Amino acid sequence: MTRPGEVAVDAMHEWEARHATLTVKWHAVAAAEQSQGATAVTHWRNRLGQLQAAQRDLVQTGRWRGGPRTLLAALDVQYRELAMTAGLAWLLRSDGHHGLGPALLDGLLHHLGIDGSGTEAGVRAVLEEQRDETRADLVLYGGDWTIVVEAKTFAVEQERQLDRLYEHWRNEPAPCFVFLTRGQRVPTTAVDSRDQWRALTWDQVADIARVAATSMTGAAPGVHDYIATLEAYHRV
Repeated sequence: MTRPGEVAVDAMHEWEARHATLTVKWHAVAAAEQSQGATAVTHWRNRLGQLQAAQRDLVQTGRWRGGPRTLLAALDVQYRELAMTAGLAWLLRSDGHHGLGPALLDGLLHHLGIDGSGTEAGVRAVLEEQRDETRADLVLYGGDWTIVVEAKTFAVEQERQLDRLYEHWRNEPAPCFVFLTRGQRVPTTAVDSRDQWRALTWDQVADIARVAATSMTGAAPGVHDYIATLEAYHRV
């Protein structure tokens, strides 16, 4: 007859045997996983090395890029109204060193529906023209036409700004008042002059300039950088 104590001892021996078997199996599983892991790590390292080599090749050929997209952006002027408006005035000068001739001015005149030409005698662009307490960002004077530009990037309009501009330049020959902005932006200070302002975006300026640059050969590098800046930072 088997005694209770002997049953307990047999059960303990059975569990110890099972535990030993499971331990051996778990060690085998762990060893296999470690082997697979080592293989995977080696594969990852090889793959990472390949990716790093590919990146170096892209850097070497100038196709891996970071930072500002244009020189104007590197100079931190891509959103500065004065700088970007001055660049536009430079491009609108028919005899400028940009090499576009009157192409950009002709394109702008056509876009605005103005019967004029960049080759007219006496055409001039004036930046920051002051009359009393009102300053126009850019004024283009032609023989029998005038374009008054108020340019904005992120700044808000000043008190009665567009109405004041209209009051001071409305007696110029055939004045066209242009509100130049990033994206479509409704003017808030054109109250009395609300029907006198034409909307123009920097994005549209980029398109007009791109057509002008394409139509001419030998455009200055600054032309392409200016256009690229508008396309990269003002398409909204």
